Amino acid sequence: MKAAKQTPLLMCYGKTPYTPGSYLERALRNIGTPVDTVEKEVDFAKIDLGKYKAILFVESPARPPVVVANRNLVKIPVIHWIHHGENRLDTNLELVAAYRPDLLLMSHSLHLAPLFSTSVEFFPFGADPHIFRSDIPLPDRTVDIAFAGSHTSIYAERDANLRSMETSLSQRNCSFRKRPYLEKLSELYGNSKIVFNQTADHIKTFNMRIFEGMGCGALVLTDDTPEQSRLFQDGKHYIIFHSTEDLLEKARYYLDHLDEAAKIAAAGHKHVLKAHTYEHRARQLLELF
Repeated sequence: MKAAKQTPLLMCYGKTPYTPGSYLERALRNIGTPVDTVEKEVDFAKIDLGKYKAILFVESPARPPVVVANRNLVKIPVIHWIHHGENRLDTNLELVAAYRPDLLLMSHSLHLAPLFSTSVEFFPFGADPHIFRSDIPLPDRTVDIAFAGSHTSIYAERDANLRSMETSLSQRNCSFRKRPYLEKLSELYGNSKIVFNQTADHIKTFNMRIFEGMGCGALVLTDDTPEQSRLFQDGKHYIIFHSTEDLLEKARYYLDHLDEAAKIAAAGHKHVLKAHTYEHRARQLLELF
C-alpha cells in the first residue's frame, strides 16, 4: 500500500552546513517530510501558503535574519526555534516581534521564557547519527581527551581548564586546538576516549558538543547547565565536573579505568540513539502542529 503523501513544511533560516537548522531539515527529510526553504527574505503575499502545514523560522547567527513581509496573511502555524540565551537575547526578542510565532522553541536558557510574549517549549539540540558515529571500541582509541571549539574571551575559564589539562596530563594524548567540522569532527571524537565540554564563563547554555561526543561513543566530561538533567543523568550517561581539581581528578580516573569509562560512554550513546537524535526532534516538531 502506498504511503500517504505528507504536506510540506516551509523552513526560513540562513543555512550553513553545521547550523542546527540544517541538521533538523535533513532529519525532516529523512522521516519523509517534504521541506521547502527560504534563506534571505520571504513575502507571504507571493507564496501559496495553502500548500504548507506550517512555517518554521530557525535562528542562524552566522547569516543575516530572514526578512519577512506580509506576516498578517499567514493563517497556518508559525514556529520559531532559537538556540542562544543572554548573548543574543535582544536580537531574538526583535525576531520574535517580527515573526510573531504561535510557539517559540528554546534549546536552553528557559529562565528567559517569561521575557517572550508567546508560548515556549523546550526543544534541545540532538545528535545526527549519520555524521557523528564511530565503530572504534573506546579502549582502542588513540586520543585520550579531545575538545574542539572557540577560544574567544567569553571562554576564559574553559581555556584555563584546557591549559590545566595540557600541563597535568602532558603524558596523555590530548587534542584541544583543532577546529574540525562535521565529518572531520566526527573522526576526532570517534577516535577519542573522552570528549571535554565546558560552557561560557557567565552564560551556562546546553550545547551541541554533548550530543556530538555521545553520538561518537566517547565518554563526555562536562560542566553542568540547568537543562541537562532533563535529558541526561550524571554518572550514567556522562560525567559532570564541578571545579578544575574535580575535572583533573575525573579525567585521570576514567583514563585509568577504561572499563568504567566505556560502560558510561556506551550508556550515553545508547540513550542518545534511543531518544535524542534529530529524527526524534523532527517527530517532536511534527507533533507540535
